[in-house]
Amino acid sequence: MELQQKYLEKLHAEKILVDVYTDYFEESTYGYIVKFNDDFLLLEQFTSIGEANGICIIRRENITRLRWEGNDISTTERFVLKEKRIQNLFDIKIDNIHEALKSVYEKFGYISLDIQNIDTGMCIIGQIEDMDNDSIVIYEFGTYVSLDRKKLLMNISDISKIEAGGDYENNLKEIYSKK
Repeated sequence: MELQQKYLEKLHAEKILVDVYTDYFEESTYGYIVKFNDDFLLLEQFTSIGEANGICIIRRENITRLRWEGNDISTTERFVLKEKRIQNLFDIKIDNIHEALKSVYEKFGYISLDIQNIDTGMCIIGQIEDMDNDSIVIYEFGTYVSLDRKKLLMNISDISKIEAGGDYENNLKEIYSKK
């Protein structure tokens, strides 16, 4: 882990755009490392064409590779530099999953949770209704099509990634705040 720690510190300190792979879930995410610890990595994320896409907190145990430099990432970074960046991301706590959930929810007013160990496409977006050490209740946002709100009780240990700040999620939050 020493080599991994060394490079995470370097990539963070030098503000280098990285592509983070979670191969088990067949996914990669471009972003800047905001902070990390032994358990989590907080990224300010961008699409592959450099559009701001909010933040994500990934469990480090799910990260299989980090890539940086090269033509593809360098081109993406040129577009990123023109994007509006999210302020005060250091306020987001990642000491443990509960603090991460609470601080993302407080900053954005909703959370997006990926449950990739069960289904790589499973994502729940909504507001935290209640939470204890093992479980969380989410007041879900329905899709654009359904606009159906439901409540969901789930195990916190099933959460593989926390996201917020993306356009789709922000639009859902705005739709539901007007209802």
